[in-house]
Amino acid sequence: MPPAKSSPFRLLVEGRDDLHSTTNLLERHGYNWNNNALAPFVYDSGGIDPLFEALPLALKSCVRVGVVIDADLNLTRRWAQAEAILKANGIAPPPSPSQQGLVMSVAGPARLERLGLWIMPNNQSAGVLEDFLQRLVPAGDKCWQHADASTKEARVLVAPLKENDHAKGAIYTWLAWQDPPGQPFGTALNARILGHDSPEALEFVAWFKRLFEP
Repeated sequence: MPPAKSSPFRLLVEGRDDLHSTTNLLERHGYNWNNNALAPFVYDSGGIDPLFEALPLALKSCVRVGVVIDADLNLTRRWAQAEAILKANGIAPPPSPSQQGLVMSVAGPARLERLGLWIMPNNQSAGVLEDFLQRLVPAGDKCWQHADASTKEARVLVAPLKENDHAKGAIYTWLAWQDPPGQPFGTALNARILGHDSPEALEFVAWFKRLFEP
């Protein structure tokens, strides 16, 4: 398990699924949460708005801070929201996100030394955690193709699922067909039902290590 809240290192995520997906993905890549002096406390913010509200305090009180948020429908807008908070706290990020995620050194009167920002799914496009996770479905999985198509068909049949929630509907449908059915994302990663080495996952792990390793 990640360190306690007293740790001077912090990773802010939007919710419980993000927390367990992140921690289990890193464990799949050999990261040891229990024996790492720089391992961060992973903070479940309970949503994007509470995360942005919690960020200024983390920037003032922690040594290293990482932020993982969803782009949702508009990557540019989400970047601008994060950028505004950072600038208001004396931090000047680059004008746009890079595919590798933001990691920057910070010099100032506060404790903060290093800051990182990752925007799901890949820092380059609109989307959410579930878009990131669907790339961890084993390549060529026919049930995934069927789950994706079935989710689209359900909407044609007037299922109330919103179009921009398609990725969520498809991944939950696919997980419902596994053994055992309907496992949470973190459990599915730990059980190796989901993979761990998509290009986006490798980039994310590299981002995390740049931020929280010496």
